[in-house]
Amino acid sequence: MRGKRFAVRRTKRNYNYGLIILFLVIIPLSAIFIGSRITERLVMPVLYSDMTLEEEELQGIINDEEEVIFIEEDEEIEESGNQVKNNGEEDMIYKDLSPLSIYMIQVASVSDTSNIEDFIAELNENKLSHLIYKMDNVYKVYTLGLTEREFVEGQLPKVKEFYPDAYISEVHSASKKLTYPKTQQQLGDGIVKELNSLIEIMDKQSKEWYNFIEKEGELRSYKELLLEQEKIVKRLAESIQDKELPEGIPEKKVIDKMLYHQESNIKRSQELLEDEENLYRVHSLFLDSIFRILETIK
Repeated sequence: MRGKRFAVRRTKRNYNYGLIILFLVIIPLSAIFIGSRITERLVMPVLYSDMTLEEEELQGIINDEEEVIFIEEDEEIEESGNQVKNNGEEDMIYKDLSPLSIYMIQVASVSDTSNIEDFIAELNENKLSHLIYKMDNVYKVYTLGLTEREFVEGQLPKVKEFYPDAYISEVHSASKKLTYPKTQQQLGDGIVKELNSLIEIMDKQSKEWYNFIEKEGELRSYKELLLEQEKIVKRLAESIQDKELPEGIPEKKVIDKMLYHQESNIKRSQELLEDEENLYRVHSLFLDSIFRILETIK
C-alpha cells in the first residue's frame, strides 16, 4: 500500500515538473518564436539616422539636384585658442575649429515621407528653396537659410504668405578644439585650416545671397565664391588621400562623404546659375553644402 502511495506521489511530482517546464520554458520560447515570425512578416522597418539609407529612401521624392539632409543637434564647446600640451605621454596639438550657424524658416513638421512629397511639390511650384531635417523621427521642412538671423528675419513675412505658421529655426555648431598628436601636426593643421576655410566661404556665400535677396546684388560674385570653394574642396581631398587621419580629427569617411557632396553641389550650382528660374535650386544646394559641413564638424 505504501508503495502505491509513493508511486502516486512520484507521478504527481513528475506531472508538476512537466507543468513547470511547459509553462516556464516551452510556452515562452514558443511565444518568442511565433512573435518574431509575426514581427518579421508584418512590422515595417523604420528609418534610422544612417545617412546613406535615408537618402536612398527619399531619392525618388526629391529632385536630382537637391539633397535630403539629416543631422543631429550638436554639442557646444566654449574653449578657444591654439596651443600645445603634454598629456604625460606625448605632446598634443589643440587647434580651434570655427563655429557655424544656419538660420532657416521652418514651414512644416511631418512624421512620414508621404507627406513630404506634397510639401516639396508646393515649394517647387512657389520657387522656394528647401531642405529636410530629421530629428526625433520627425521630418522638418525648411525654406531659405542664411548664416545670420537678421538676414532671414526680413523674409519671414513673405514665406508666411504661403505658410502662416512658418517661423525661424537655428542649427548651430559652436567653436571647438580639435586635439591630435604633435607627431601628426602637419596633417592635422592642414585639415583644420581647410575646414575653417570652408566655413568661411559658406559665410561669404550667405552674405552674397542676402544681397541678392534684398535686391542689392545679382549674384555676380557667387561664381567666384563657388570656384574658391571648389579649390578648398580639392586641396582638402588631396591632403587626406590615402592618409590615416589623426585621432581627434573627424573620421576620414565622414570628410570624404562631405567632400563628395560639396563637389557635386558646386558643379550643379555652376550649371543652374545660367538660368534665373533655377536660382532657388541653387540656394537649396547652398543649404545642402552648409549642412554637409555641420554634419562633419558636429
